[in-house]
Amino acid sequence: MELRFRFILLTLVALIAVAVWTFPAWRVYFRERGENAPFPGLAFELQDDFLALPRAQREKLLDEYERNATMALDMALVAIEADQPAPPEDIGDQLEAARAIVSGEFQELDALHWGAGMATIYQLLDGRRILRFENFASARCSDVRVYLARDPQPLSALQLEAGSLDLGRLKGNIGDQYYFLPTDHDLSVYESAVVFCRQFNTVLTAARLR
Repeated sequence: MELRFRFILLTLVALIAVAVWTFPAWRVYFRERGENAPFPGLAFELQDDFLALPRAQREKLLDEYERNATMALDMALVAIEADQPAPPEDIGDQLEAARAIVSGEFQELDALHWGAGMATIYQLLDGRRILRFENFASARCSDVRVYLARDPQPLSALQLEAGSLDLGRLKGNIGDQYYFLPTDHDLSVYESAVVFCRQFNTVLTAARLR
């Protein structure tokens, strides 16, 4: 009986030792991970760019981090750099002669959800249209995107999702910036410019366009 007990005990110890030794390889299957999980070790200012990657790609990078953190971090930086759009041509000269179509001021919703500055849709001399943020500042959040919304002041994701136009990631929570709008697109149906945080599924600020 004592010999059998020792055999069982040794077997358990061996299994525990194997489990501990192989932990980095199998722990990824038992980890609970949120949809907007950040990438460990990545600079704060790059987390938005990481969250903008396709979810399947983010999952693979996080899994790789469990096996080789240094290599995974290098892979994440490469993926983020490749995902960056080419910088648009300089339109500073054209803005001086551009025609403002509609504009509005960003509003403070509460202490945590706020914005300041103007949102204006301009038509350039060559016919292109842009949404420009001027003297802009807003609350910080991860995975933030810019939308044109049909609702004049959307306060929820449900109000925003009804026929909104996604213009891409917010380029920064401080400073002037612009977003090219689709050509031959009816902009009269949109009544507000919205800064939306997908991490917390909430509107940070909106500007009614008139």
